[in-house]
Amino acid sequence: MPVECVNPRSFKSVGFAKNVPPQFAALYPVCMGTAWRTSPAQLLGSFCNTNIVPADDSAAQLRELGAVLLRDVFPTGALSVLKEAATQCFDAIGTGRPIAGFNSFSHSALLATLTDFGCGPEELAAPLSAPGLGQLFSEAMGCEWTCDREQSWVRKKFTPMKAPSPEYHPQGWHQDGALGVRFPLEAGPVIPMTELLTCWIPLNPCGRDSPGLEFVRRPQAALLHFTELDDSALRQRFGPEAFWAPELEFGDGLVFLNSVLHRTYARPEMPHNRLSVEYRIFPRCRDRDLAP
Repeated sequence: MPVECVNPRSFKSVGFAKNVPPQFAALYPVCMGTAWRTSPAQLLGSFCNTNIVPADDSAAQLRELGAVLLRDVFPTGALSVLKEAATQCFDAIGTGRPIAGFNSFSHSALLATLTDFGCGPEELAAPLSAPGLGQLFSEAMGCEWTCDREQSWVRKKFTPMKAPSPEYHPQGWHQDGALGVRFPLEAGPVIPMTELLTCWIPLNPCGRDSPGLEFVRRPQAALLHFTELDDSALRQRFGPEAFWAPELEFGDGLVFLNSVLHRTYARPEMPHNRLSVEYRIFPRCRDRDLAP
């Protein structure tokens, strides 16, 4: 798959989210990076056994519910390459090897780190060429899109029975639109969100025997302050029908809005850990900074 590297001037290095307590700060890393942009040409042979993303229907569902599940869209061969590299990466982290870009709080590494474990740039970007996926991104954003590789991640989440240390915690409730946001110490006026989409792809089945994601499946008009993200408070704020923890198979993925609330979904009885990759998709049609 042809991949073009661009340096969008809309992405600035602004450090971590400001005025956020340490337990929340690692959720919102911000850094300068090169972006991936896929050309219209695609390696169709890699996708001959996958579904085409129904872009119009998926975009409508995304606007209504904030998240859409894409079944059997991503080629398992390409995902297997990423999975093998991710396994080697986290095995190295487990031995104490220093890995650039590793975030111990979220147990995540920059996706580009996988180039040190056998993945080339084309292999890292291959899932973004799923037929219909780029159209979904464009329809959801209303313009052309780009993927910033230094806002894209490979993650390992542990079942509660296999947590690597007492300090490890699953990622709590948050909104990806808080990327780069400066929070006041107390809840107050509406804070602008950073404009983006997230494309999240598990590298093994998840949601049943390994940790998945849980959503409040409705778009939010604004960012919630970090003091409002307690699970019990959210369950009082939203009815039980709003909470959604889908089960995904290898080859499935999720696309969700910047405003949608989500967290790691893990139950005590889950026997397996989970690997995943996520791509942060930004608009190219407007000269925007990350939210101030």
